[in-house]
Amino acid sequence: MEPKKQTIIIVLVAVLATAGIAVGVTYVLVAPPPGTEAEVDALEIYHWWTSGGEAAAITALIDEFETLYPDTTVQEVQIAGGGGFEMRVKIKTLMLAGQPPDTFQIHNGYEWTIFYDANLLDNIDHIWTTALKAAVPDVVEDISKGPDGHYYAVPVNIHRSNVLWYNAKVLQYNGINPASLTSWPAFWAACDTLIANGTSGITKPVAMGEQWTTAHAFEQVLASVGIDTYEAWINGEIDSGSATHYADLLTACEIYDNLTDYINTDWAGLSWDGAIADLISGDAAFSIMGDWANGEFYQAGWVHGVDYGTIGVPGTGNMYGLVVDCFEKPKNILHPTAVDNWLGVVASKDGQDAFNPLKGSISARTDADTGKYGAYQQSALADFSAVTYMFPSVVHGSGAPEAFNTDLSPLIGALTSGTAASTTALAIAALAATYASDFIKTWSL
Repeated sequence: MEPKKQTIIIVLVAVLATAGIAVGVTYVLVAPPPGTEAEVDALEIYHWWTSGGEAAAITALIDEFETLYPDTTVQEVQIAGGGGFEMRVKIKTLMLAGQPPDTFQIHNGYEWTIFYDANLLDNIDHIWTTALKAAVPDVVEDISKGPDGHYYAVPVNIHRSNVLWYNAKVLQYNGINPASLTSWPAFWAACDTLIANGTSGITKPVAMGEQWTTAHAFEQVLASVGIDTYEAWINGEIDSGSATHYADLLTACEIYDNLTDYINTDWAGLSWDGAIADLISGDAAFSIMGDWANGEFYQAGWVHGVDYGTIGVPGTGNMYGLVVDCFEKPKNILHPTAVDNWLGVVASKDGQDAFNPLKGSISARTDADTGKYGAYQQSALADFSAVTYMFPSVVHGSGAPEAFNTDLSPLIGALTSGTAASTTALAIAALAATYASDFIKTWSL
């Protein structure tokens, strides 16, 4: 029998004012009927997955939930924009106003600690069964815990951040072997070849999007300088021009500055999926983006290894940049039973195997049915098992304090627009000094 479809989809548009934060939205809460305290069988889910591949993935996960719980009315609240920034602003507004959503997507790690610190999250130790602990990689389990040792997040996936996407036919036509692009000098030479040939009409070979995507690209460049440098960065140790790894930070800024010579001039007004669309259309040959981009190629009917391909960002081939999405259980919510059921589905093998093949990510469980995953994800699974180093993303909420990340993004946006690399490096170091007390985790990569 077909499950009863009761999903309500609400799309919110968040407006951020430049002086302070003002959020203009409309939202609806499914509340108990007047005069009764009985819990309504309903579930409210906030997320920012609105692009083609992302939307298909969350729909598949909700379908899995509704198959098991057909009588639960699901309200899906979507807030697009800023790589999740706009939605996080809305969640903060609701949580601090005492109107928490039932559950919400967020990046695992530092990003949810603001709610932990304010005592606004329930621990979900009961979701983390012995079987789940055995199935989730230690590095992902670790960032799902609070400082008190209890669990506060359920991971739904593992994305790879350090992916260089390429249009395979454009590279083949121009005689460029992507396997050779393991260093930045080799990458610059490939870009120069594309421009000089002129046969593909590409004048800016690298597709870049809005400000958060520039920070995403910078993070991968910094990792390419060396894992020791990245470790020092996320531990808050590069906090001045005299810090041990400051010269490496400056080098990363200089490499990124060189990268901007090859990016599209309309980057500031282009969404991340718009940048991927430029690669698909042949207006660009490369793009640095996490592997959620794979869903865009899937939706376009492209075949990995034929129409498009992937390698690690130059200098990071032996690394796996971690971006982990998760869901939480706030305190004082209207539908705690439905949330427990939802988190159970999110944590389950079947739930993750419904979601991740469409999302472009790999499962946060090691017992995934790999036969359900496409060619790109098969390569990602192989790399996940083979790499020497894994590093948590700062831009996507795991690796460093949120305030540090928030202030980092405009600095990289300014570097993209022409601010000197030396000025940017000093400014990034100053951020670490400013937020020194917020670096509460010591990473060992």
